[in-house]
Amino acid sequence: MRTIAWFELRRMSRSRTVLFNLFMLPMILIFILGTALSSFFGINEDYVPEKVKVGFIGIETSDSLPASLNAFMEEPAIAEVLIPSMGMTRDEVESKLRLGEIDVAVVIPSEFETQIFSGGKVQLEMILGKSHTRNVIAQSMLGTFMDEANSKQAQALIMGPEVFAKGDSTAFERPSYIESGKLNEQGKVYTAAQYYAASMLIMFLLYSGLMASNSLLGEKEGNTLYRLQSLPVSNVTIFSGKILGCSLVTLIQAIIIIGGSSLLYGVNWGDHVGLLLLICILITLASMTIAIIIALVTKSASTATAVIQALIVAMTFLSGGFTPLPVDFIRQLGEFTVNHWALQGILHMMLNADISEILTSVGALAAISLGLLAGAVLTYRKVGYHA
Repeated sequence: MRTIAWFELRRMSRSRTVLFNLFMLPMILIFILGTALSSFFGINEDYVPEKVKVGFIGIETSDSLPASLNAFMEEPAIAEVLIPSMGMTRDEVESKLRLGEIDVAVVIPSEFETQIFSGGKVQLEMILGKSHTRNVIAQSMLGTFMDEANSKQAQALIMGPEVFAKGDSTAFERPSYIESGKLNEQGKVYTAAQYYAASMLIMFLLYSGLMASNSLLGEKEGNTLYRLQSLPVSNVTIFSGKILGCSLVTLIQAIIIIGGSSLLYGVNWGDHVGLLLLICILITLASMTIAIIIALVTKSASTATAVIQALIVAMTFLSGGFTPLPVDFIRQLGEFTVNHWALQGILHMMLNADISEILTSVGALAAISLGLLAGAVLTYRKVGYHA
């Protein structure tokens, strides 16, 4: 077994294609993706919304605003964004909207306050301006006010108008249910280089399974498996030696990608070196077992290569390895992949997250890898490795 594994190591080390695909290509991709997409990662600043100039039609001064709306506009977080303008007619507002002097306009119906606290129908009319972003900001903030108004209307309808004092602005006072903070107080936001270093590490470790499938099927297609089986060694020894050799190359590949990205690109892989090594071993196990299953059930190396490549690309996409995915359904599918749990585990290490979060990802990855190993053993026992 050691002799066969050593032969596999020597054979792959002499192949320029293998050396480029396994060692050079991932480093190049980490550099390209980490540089090109750096603006989308590592943003550690809170979003500051644009200021929006709001023109109120038919309102002379802020004192003329309904008390509840005036109290809402005077809240510090709202006042920083929504800048009111008063004393304009509808024609003047429309002219200023065209010129960009104001961003949105609001028409407040008569008896606004009375309708709210009596349970009557009430709505604000908004005239949108040129800026889509500022329109959305104004709609979102004023929509929050109208949600509160709808809530008070519902209370008035159910419990009666007398539940509120007419025009009482304190009726809109409510406790704050939002607290500003960071998703992870212990670590930093990961950079694009970190994200794609982890993603490319996982993807190329899985691609290493192609070496195993090509080696196994190459012996069959080249009719050299007959000669190997004529030796006084079992098929299991031959089979295991090839897988062992490919696994060693894969682990060497992991060390080079981790060390190279750290030295050349400054990628911080975190402080959990042992757990990072364990994840690499589990990915290697998953890579080899996937290759074994596909190589044993397919008849040619080209077919096995196509299936493995398609599977790896699909798993990388579903796990967000190419770009973080916003669609919940796709993210849920990604939880069934090797890439997802390996990527989450490595990112948690990079962020110095709590050890329980890291172990959760490692445990899920271990369960998937052991499941694949069981599948590979069953496939080998049923199909075997014969010429």
